[in-house]
Amino acid sequence: MSAQYKALLIELLEYPRKRILQSMEVTHCPHAVFFNERDEQCLTCHQGMECVWMNQNDELIAVEQKSIAEIKQQLLIAVDFIDSSLSPHHLSRRQCQCDNCVWLRRVQQVLAKAPPAQQES
Repeated sequence: MSAQYKALLIELLEYPRKRILQSMEVTHCPHAVFFNERDEQCLTCHQGMECVWMNQNDELIAVEQKSIAEIKQQLLIAVDFIDSSLSPHHLSRRQCQCDNCVWLRRVQQVLAKAPPAQQES
């Protein structure tokens, strides 16, 4: 169960990756969206959090080696990002069928069915 649950969590990272990349202005990034914590430009960039998230969860990162708790934490950050990008007409999300709302409901359902904490690895 734990391996299947972890695979499902990893699968859920695909949608926010796409959305975060779509929202970023990367044409003028001197680091090609690789956050550099020593670069003043990165530290003051308005896309800093998105860039850090992408660097921790990109398709090229071995997300499978992260613990379930770490992946869940990254999903919660993604939930906040997606949720904050919704316009006010999404107040009745239970009925909204846009990609954002459908993904948010799916994440809620998956996180609610989490295996016992001692099995998280």
